[in-house]
Amino acid sequence: MDFDYFYNREAERFNFLKVPDVLVDGEEFKGLSAEAIILYSMLLKRTGMSFKNNWVDKEGRVFIYFTVEEIMKRRNISKPTAIKTLDELDSKKGIGLIERVRLGLGKPNVIYVKDFMSVLAVKENNFKKSKNLTSEVKILTSEVKKMNFRKLKMLTLTI
Repeated sequence: MDFDYFYNREAERFNFLKVPDVLVDGEEFKGLSAEAIILYSMLLKRTGMSFKNNWVDKEGRVFIYFTVEEIMKRRNISKPTAIKTLDELDSKKGIGLIERVRLGLGKPNVIYVKDFMSVLAVKENNFKKSKNLTSEVKILTSEVKKMNFRKLKMLTLTI
């Protein structure tokens, strides 16, 4: 095949799939397969479109429709691979980046795509809390070192 070059602003005409770096490099996501990362990125993109179309449930959560057949076609994968990849992302069988809700009666499942950054925000918040606790322990430790325990013993004995 002989591909042509991009000239000037031609490079901007394509619609790209964004893959968050943290899904590739983050410790929390090390077990995810490349296929699951790509699928999650596709689901994220669809979530943006669903929000624009006001596909929001009663609780204000954005949902999408993305069938197994559509995944098979868009990713050029088999049905078992598509299901396995969804399971890898699912809250019941996998890491929890998506939640699937069956509607039944031949309707496609509703998919809630969860915010991958929320886990990192909680982790960061817990780190800040533990850092504050560590500094409080250091302050208390230095105050304990300054106390005169002999005077304290005498005070407790005289009471």
